[in-house]
Amino acid sequence: MKSVFIAGVVCSSLLLTACDFRKKDTTANEKAKLQDWSCSAPANVEQIQNHLKEDYLSQLDQRLRQSGYESDQVLLEKIRKNIKFEISHIATHTEQPEQAKQLECSSLLVAILPKGLQKRAENAYLEEPCDECDGEDTESPSSYTLQDSIKNEWSSLKLQDDKISGSDFKYSLERSDNDEISLSVESASLVGLSAKISELAVNFEAYQKRNKADIEANQQSVEEYNKENAAQTALAQKALDIRQKEVDAEQKAVVERLNSTWDRFSPEQKTAQQQDQSDWFEKRDVDCKVISQKRVYDLKDSELETYQQQHRYWNDVMEKQNQAIQYSQCFVQKTKERTVYLNNLFN
Repeated sequence: MKSVFIAGVVCSSLLLTACDFRKKDTTANEKAKLQDWSCSAPANVEQIQNHLKEDYLSQLDQRLRQSGYESDQVLLEKIRKNIKFEISHIATHTEQPEQAKQLECSSLLVAILPKGLQKRAENAYLEEPCDECDGEDTESPSSYTLQDSIKNEWSSLKLQDDKISGSDFKYSLERSDNDEISLSVESASLVGLSAKISELAVNFEAYQKRNKADIEANQQSVEEYNKENAAQTALAQKALDIRQKEVDAEQKAVVERLNSTWDRFSPEQKTAQQQDQSDWFEKRDVDCKVISQKRVYDLKDSELETYQQQHRYWNDVMEKQNQAIQYSQCFVQKTKERTVYLNNLFN
């Protein structure tokens, strides 16, 4: 994008000597034109530098409004007053410039920042909240620096010693038939970077304040989560203990009934069933150990017992307790079945 503005330079030299066009001082007027029809004319250079600063101030103002942070107004005013844009190493790329209607110019552009601004901006970049930062390494923002960002987004520019350099700045002069001179200035990425660095610097304390608030809010959320999780874990443990107590009682009862049934057998009947009973004991133990290892996460919601509905709060010890309960449940069921079988065996 180019900015075009009329340079009031036709009589700029004459203004310095209190020139009056009505005197028709042809020699002085021609001298003014020749001085200003130049890429390196001081009046042109000054206007370009002023224009760059105005563009910078506009971009900075827009950035600060959009950021939503409370900026350091004292520092902001200091930056506005002291930042400078200087062009040097000016070159003219038009042949026979005296006769030309347009001059193509190039130069090197440097932004001179207030002392210490670079360091403050670099520190601020590390503090910039992640939802605001423009770096690519969002997973490890503390390792992604302002210099990294410049290399990625402003690769032609260099920030060093409170100066931004490396910009090949181009502009052009056009002369009308009435000898009015207009300047066309390319949009400079260096101005945008200067605005970004200034934004970081003046928002540094606001970033720190925001991060502190975020940390406190996060700590509160963690505390609330831990408190709720502890309560739910305690509830899960209580549910396990109640179910454990129930199945332990059931297990004791079915063992007593099985023993009572066995005791009613005659010695001959016991001898006849002794091996079968021993085989059954072994099979019951093996089967129940296998069944008890079924993970609660493999069960459908409809298959979960009440105590198992808290399983997402279980730890390893509670998982083991659930296995013990499942073993006991299997033990109870198979023992009941064996008792019925024995009762019917000799009836």
